Amino acid sequence: MAVGLLLAAALVLVGVYTALRQRRALHLLAEETFVAQEDRVYRERQARRRLATSGLLILIGGLIAGYYFSGMDARMDAIPARRNPDEPQAEADRRFTQFVALYWAGVMGLVFVTMCLAIVDFWATRKYWMARYKELKADHEAKLQRDLAVYRQSKLNERIPGLKPPTPPDDTAIDEPLP
Repeated sequence: MAVGLLLAAALVLVGVYTALRQRRALHLLAEETFVAQEDRVYRERQARRRLATSGLLILIGGLIAGYYFSGMDARMDAIPARRNPDEPQAEADRRFTQFVALYWAGVMGLVFVTMCLAIVDFWATRKYWMARYKELKADHEAKLQRDLAVYRQSKLNERIPGLKPPTPPDDTAIDEPLP
């Protein structure tokens, strides 16, 4: 029971902390004026995905804590002690066991949805950063090509007489004669 309650508390605390951080990120994004539209859309969607994940963590933690605080755990532990299947309580125990199984299936379904949201967030982040990487790589490649063309032109100018670049003017020369 203690381990389950600790897990529930941890999930709720992590969920609340990340939800507060994502709300702050959305607030800061709204205040920023000089953000590219593509970056703004990515960051807003990222914060919303993470807010949804935070909400699911809080819900999962609440459901786990609710299982223990509602007494379902104690009632499930008491069922094996009653071994007579002919008792009228046996049918209620079967229905309760089915309810608890559906309850935990629902919790596991929420865990699955949370994991799916985390995977979607990962892929969206990867897609965004790969696009930024390709932009940087293309920009770097263009600069390298430009520098290579300048270098080749300077080498060509050195080979052909008369096409040497003009020498810079002498800065130390005085334009006016000395008295």
